[in-house]
This record gives sequence, structure tokens and C-alpha cells, in this order.
Amino acid sequence: MDNNINRWEPTKLQIDNIILPAYTDLSKRCVAYINELDCPPQYIADMLRDLAEAIIYSYPEFKGNSSDL
Repeated sequence: MDNNINRWEPTKLQIDNIILPAYTDLSKRCVAYINELDCPPQYIADMLRDLAEAIIYSYPEFKGNSSDL
């Protein structure tokens, strides 16, 4: 895995306005999926792990200091 991700850090504004709301929304959606599917939490965790892997392989190199992420 490329270590370029270690060079980027979000701003406080990005954390407050984008990252924390995204975490909160994603967490709520995951709980809803667990309830709706009546599945073990591990199933959703595996889905998220697969998604994270797909994202990493879709963007193998982080280029520049893009604020689009």
C-alpha cells in the first residue's frame, strides 16, 4: 500500500463539516442495514472492508494536495 496517505491531513473545517458528518451518517446507515437485513454486524463490517479495499485500488496514487478528497 502506498504511504502517500500519511502526508495528507484534513483541516479542522473538513473534519467538522465533512468527515464527522460522513462517519455519523455511515454509522447510522450500517446499523439500519444490520437491522433491515437481520444480519450479524460482521457481515456489514466485511462489506465496508471490501469497499475500503476497492477505493484504495481505484486510487493507487494520491496526487498532490487535492482538497477534493
